[in-house]
Amino acid sequence: MVIEKKIGIFSYGRTGSQRVPNKMLRDFSNTTLVDILINKLSNFNDQSFFGGFEDVFREKCIKKNVKFIRRSEKSTKIDGPITECISFIKEVDYDYLLLINGCLPHLKISTIKKFLDFIKKNNFKPATVISKKNNYFFNKDKLPINFSLNLKTLNTKKTKPIYEFANAMYFFEKKYFFENGRYWDWEEVQFYEVSNKIELLDVDTEDDFKIAEALWETQ
Repeated sequence: MVIEKKIGIFSYGRTGSQRVPNKMLRDFSNTTLVDILINKLSNFNDQSFFGGFEDVFREKCIKKNVKFIRRSEKSTKIDGPITECISFIKEVDYDYLLLINGCLPHLKISTIKKFLDFIKKNNFKPATVISKKNNYFFNKDKLPINFSLNLKTLNTKKTKPIYEFANAMYFFEKKYFFENGRYWDWEEVQFYEVSNKIELLDVDTEDDFKIAEALWETQ
């Protein structure tokens, strides 16, 4: 696959994690989340890079020939603004960037490539990933969102689907990002649907970690 040279593909990480301590580096079925991530990035040759502060990340990048860019220590201790969290992308010479969530171990390289094809077909408009949910949903007041109160027979095949933000990949223009302090205008972003729920399993909690690891061991 030929990737447009104006696109940089990257991810970033840190050793600190409040909900899942050291989740990027702790044992994950004889590997680690960051090793899985860096291996994916290595498939995109010199257009991929990883942002980290600690030397352990740099050493892992060197082994896989993935460019390492050092983040500031401050950026590893904050959750926003996002322009400061990933300020290291100022150093790269790309018009567009594809950020891959490093906490999705099951996200396939083939899916990333299909997403890149989708981006090209849509003339490099900002894009992200969504997934379809077929179920009965309620708002904060416990009132139905996608079904009628008069419903008698429950059958999820007949519900109106709701689409959920997948927190998997973010494609954006570098200039827009720093000028506006966000990835995109929500009225312009393009949505790419991924149906495989396992690929989108995001490790945010200890339970997520255990489930993702158990699934990994079945491969």
